[in-house]
Amino acid sequence: MVRRLHATALAAWVGCTAATTDPLRFEFLADPGAAGEAYQCFGFDAAALDGADIGGIELDAHVGSVSLHHVSLFAMPTPFADGPVACESMPDTAIPLHVWATGGGPLSLPPDLQLAVPAGTVRFVVQTHAVRTGDGAPPTRALTITPRRGASHRAGWLPLRAPTPALRPHHVEEATATCRIAGELHLISTWPHMHQVGKQFRGAVMRDGDGAVESFVTVDPWSFDAQRAYAIDTVVAPNQTIETHCTWQNDSDHTILPGPSIHDEMCGQSLMAWPVEAARCE
Repeated sequence: MVRRLHATALAAWVGCTAATTDPLRFEFLADPGAAGEAYQCFGFDAAALDGADIGGIELDAHVGSVSLHHVSLFAMPTPFADGPVACESMPDTAIPLHVWATGGGPLSLPPDLQLAVPAGTVRFVVQTHAVRTGDGAPPTRALTITPRRGASHRAGWLPLRAPTPALRPHHVEEATATCRIAGELHLISTWPHMHQVGKQFRGAVMRDGDGAVESFVTVDPWSFDAQRAYAIDTVVAPNQTIETHCTWQNDSDHTILPGPSIHDEMCGQSLMAWPVEAARCE
């Protein structure tokens, strides 16, 4: 049974806090208005999860007059407004939990794994990047969370970003960033992210000793309309380094700058990995 947690103005969890493994459904309405494109956030009471972690996340992102370029779920240890709230950037206290993007599917973790909800979480925040693609009223969307307790491993989210340069007209540009890991880390998925002039993405582990680079994901050619998470099975040993590498090809007559709009560019990947304590850069 799905617990439908309808909200006042579509922006609050409602219901009891009894322990449950029933899915929790949250509805929201993202509308960029006359601007045509907007980052909007919606805050929800985390009490409905009753201290459980997450075993699955599914987004109802059916096609309508407003499309969702991507949707991110964050945990917050501090208050956050119900929304919608403009939010191109998130507060420093926001802890990422999951990202869905165009072409992606639901998150369904194996029985021995659960996505850790940080202790002290009081609010969940859904960040939407909404783009108007047609006429008419935008549709109501829903995010469904399946709680989980007692799994053998607790995973965390490790967002990695590379500095995006100004992309010169009729040039190919590249960027690389590295993240050194302090403890053994098991990588189970990655979500690469660029925008419309992306050419190729690579995620890799730089092993010790001979300096070998071992790729765990290569997206070539890059497709802006098919951004999905990739299942991987890679172990990073202590003091080894994760590499994020992007290549862009700007065939236009103008410079493209880094930024959050679909007309700007970005470079990054969001990794899911366990144990949660090791999912961080040194």
